[in-house]
Amino acid sequence: MRNQRARIYAACAVKLDQDHTDVAEGTFDAALTNALVAIVASEWPGKEGKPFTKPASKLLQLIREKADTEPRVVQRAPDENDVFLIRDPHTDDGAPDVEEAPATGGSMADSIFSWQEPATQSHETRVDVGTLTDALDVTQLVRHAREGSDEADEEPRLLERRHVEALLALDSHPSLWALDMEREDRYEDSAQKQDEREREQAGRTLRRIGEEEADRRAAAAVDLHTGPTPDDTGALELQECPVCGYEAFSSDDGDELGMLVGTGECLVCHYRRSPAIANAIARQMEWERRWERD
Repeated sequence: MRNQRARIYAACAVKLDQDHTDVAEGTFDAALTNALVAIVASEWPGKEGKPFTKPASKLLQLIREKADTEPRVVQRAPDENDVFLIRDPHTDDGAPDVEEAPATGGSMADSIFSWQEPATQSHETRVDVGTLTDALDVTQLVRHAREGSDEADEEPRLLERRHVEALLALDSHPSLWALDMEREDRYEDSAQKQDEREREQAGRTLRRIGEEEADRRAAAAVDLHTGPTPDDTGALELQECPVCGYEAFSSDDGDELGMLVGTGECLVCHYRRSPAIANAIARQMEWERRWERD
């Protein structure tokens, strides 16, 4: 990820995208402030404030004012109240309507999951100043333990989905482009942790049943598994289980790259491999193959 501000924005924004109903005000403020500082620092270096950055409310006001003084950079959205569009600087280079996002600096070997930056990016970043300012009105009450109304019985306002959507829209700016990477990182982490649990459980099963029962199950696996047939020539043969080592891994399906990495269950230790892990292994195999070829 390009910088710390984009990383903090993405981590907080994705969390809010998944659930914005549980004391999310501080998370929202952190995401919004870091996103706005990154955008303003990119478009108007120094205007974000140095050495102490400006609060989100001031940065939103700055964007609103720039629509009057620098319409070439930011314009008011037609037919939308208090919404502003920051143009993509690459549109001035004669680029087509949809441009390629820059490639990441990291090596493919950094992860067995094949995340890449989005192939396309919008030419405009939608900054819904009105909605984001309203969100700040909500978050400040909670963060500073203020009373929201003179009416004691009135329910306090909470963040709404529209506030989160306005926050997510900021990711279109080239200084961010961070949400897809954060989502993939979370997906990768979740899949790997689940696979670790599967391996631990399979290891316990193997120790419990003992070698004699494991041998018996391995022999029976040949009859239990349905491999390639005339009606299903793409089905996989039994494969070696990465946990117990028996040729007893029965695949329900294969990886998305056709590298013959099965998804399914071992008929001896019951290790289960998910499609996410199978695809990750296949991508690593493909990368290694290309590396050797080059």
